Amino acid sequence: MSYQVIARKWRPQTFEEVTGQEPITRTLRSAIEHDRLHHAYLFSGARGVGKTTTARLLSKALNCHRAGRPTPTPCAITDPQACASCREVAEGRSIDVMEIDAASNTGVDNVREAIINNVAVHPARDRYKVFIIDEVHMLSGAAFNALLKTLEEPPPRVAFIMATTEAHKLPDTILSRCQQFEFRTIAAAKIAERLRLIASAEQIEVSDDALREIARAGEGSMRDAQSAFDQVISFSGGAIEVEDVEVALGLAGAELRMRVTRAIADGAPAEVLAVVDSLETRGYDLRNFCRDLLAHLRNLLVVKVAGEAVGLADATEGERREMKDAAATFSESDLVRFFHSLTETEKHLRESAHPRYQLEIGLVKLIEMRRLAPLGQIIDRLAALEESMRTGKAPSAASNTGSSAPPAVGSSSGGGSVSRSINNSPTGGASVAAAPSEAGASSAAREIDGGGIGATTRSDSVPHADEIPFPLNSSFTPPTSSAKPGVPPAAPRHTASSQLSSPASSSLISSPSSSPLPSPLSSPSSAPLSMSSSTPPAGLKLVPPAAIEIAPTQAAPSFFDQPPAPPEDYPGRRIPASAAGAAATAASPAFANVTVPAPSTSGADASATGDEIERIKRSLDDRRKPLLGVALDSARTARIDGDDLYVVYTPDHKHLRDSLLKPDNAKILREVCREVAGRDLGLRVVVKTAGESDDVPFTKEDDSRREKAELRALVEKHPMVQEMLRTFRAEIIDVGRVAPDALAEAEKPADKSGD
Repeated sequence: MSYQVIARKWRPQTFEEVTGQEPITRTLRSAIEHDRLHHAYLFSGARGVGKTTTARLLSKALNCHRAGRPTPTPCAITDPQACASCREVAEGRSIDVMEIDAASNTGVDNVREAIINNVAVHPARDRYKVFIIDEVHMLSGAAFNALLKTLEEPPPRVAFIMATTEAHKLPDTILSRCQQFEFRTIAAAKIAERLRLIASAEQIEVSDDALREIARAGEGSMRDAQSAFDQVISFSGGAIEVEDVEVALGLAGAELRMRVTRAIADGAPAEVLAVVDSLETRGYDLRNFCRDLLAHLRNLLVVKVAGEAVGLADATEGERREMKDAAATFSESDLVRFFHSLTETEKHLRESAHPRYQLEIGLVKLIEMRRLAPLGQIIDRLAALEESMRTGKAPSAASNTGSSAPPAVGSSSGGGSVSRSINNSPTGGASVAAAPSEAGASSAAREIDGGGIGATTRSDSVPHADEIPFPLNSSFTPPTSSAKPGVPPAAPRHTASSQLSSPASSSLISSPSSSPLPSPLSSPSSAPLSMSSSTPPAGLKLVPPAAIEIAPTQAAPSFFDQPPAPPEDYPGRRIPASAAGAAATAASPAFANVTVPAPSTSGADASATGDEIERIKRSLDDRRKPLLGVALDSARTARIDGDDLYVVYTPDHKHLRDSLLKPDNAKILREVCREVAGRDLGLRVVVKTAGESDDVPFTKEDDSRREKAELRALVEKHPMVQEMLRTFRAEIIDVGRVAPDALAEAEKPADKSGD
């Protein structure tokens, strides 16, 4: 007798022997026992999981002669007393059980000849005429249509059993006429258990580790695992060990997979290349190794996430300990990235002309992926960069290194903090101590003791000159040398709580010996300053006490009164100094009787231009475009020069020039300039070095741009053009002058000689 392969010799002969499909076999047995048989069944699933075997078992159960009716326990072929029907079905030669290969009988003529013409014929010997159609998805559309009516209403004693690996290719009209059973892939542990039973019956000596490797090679298919077992038996000839399995099947062992994992963790690409060279030298299938490595990464992720859930990772206890140690060197996100990257490598291996090169590059890529910065760290650094652009200060070291620690409450990024303590002596003198604090803090604390006053004032890390609080005994005029032209002074930002009696406050305000506070722009590292001198610090101007008028019936004005609430607006809006100062002065009753001299009116044109620039920035803030305002703040020069908005940047801020000249940003700037200036303005943005002058003659391009702006303004005011724009919802794209010859040609009357 010729040799019979293990997959055929050990095909299950009863429902109990079917491995890994217990829910399906239980359903079929119950249907047979309770006589609830359907006329059409569809078995779908992966290859080698028992679809055809179960179809034959169901046919045997329907036609077994040892029982007077269908039985859930048909005869086994190994039983000497097996009936003829069961034996013939198992051998594939039963006359009433017809197995049809749909892959070779795809047409409608084949279906008509094999099924439709035979379905009306009564069974020759058995109870049922059974049609087993294997690979049914290969039938053509016409063949399916020819089968529909017969499949829906077959004659009595006829059953259809269809098997396929691609159920999604079947028409819905076929699926709705069948009972569908989805066969699952079989667990490696159950495959190894079945292989152990076969090895014991065949008296083959094989280790458990070798059986486990064979079961893994089957990838959930019992037939594939049994065929691999047959191959290993032929290779070894005696006792089978893991090394025999790896050589016979071309599998890479667990040691090679662990070497790759350690090389990725250590950042050693040379070790990875050595592993690939070893695989190529031994003749291993590189694609199989890639798939094994994918399974290994999956197991590492399972061990990393599930921990002690031993049932999730298909490995022994020793292997699980090794994987736990290896998984500790990676994060979950690392393993997920590795898996996706290696999946792409495995796809490319199918079509690559040089699979070795593809695998080497793919494994080195895994090592390089560990150098990627986390997304959260990149977001933090971008936020720090945006903050530095807004404030004009370099990002802190913590931001550059990706630290995501939130800033302290009440502080802003960058800058330093200054603490000043002012003690009013009985003689009217004052001493100020200034000391820098750590980088990153941005609040200044002032403690004032004397006359029953105690206050804490908060200011920015580098306050502007127009934000310096003036003293209690004199009026204050901000220095024009340190302020931007045309920008009104801003009221100081402070929080204060005051308990002041009239005599004390009067004496403090009228005391001529009191001196103004030093400029916060002075060096914080300087020695303590004595304020008893009559000479004011640079940048401050003393005004005679007569400039202050105090109503006789009112309490003395106090600088430390609570300021009004800031205007309601969206979070993060910049409040210009002039607007803040005006709001505080208008709303605070403490300033109702205080006269502050107006700033000097010299340079009125520059002041007006600066005021328009500030209004442009405020309008950009209102339009939710704060970054455009930041770009204007960072310019070396920003002014309205005739009919142009003239902006000059240093080479370090060239990127801001490019941002302003983007079409969308340029359009918004022109609209804002039209609102503020009341006319159309061109946009001139240049980049100059520190030595170049800002005032340069206009080029031809500038003249052309100015002329176009004037023409656009004239055209937009024309009533006919406005009516056309409203009617057609149009927009003016470009304007230009028409040559006189072309205009004269257009105005010539049409030639009517042909009428």
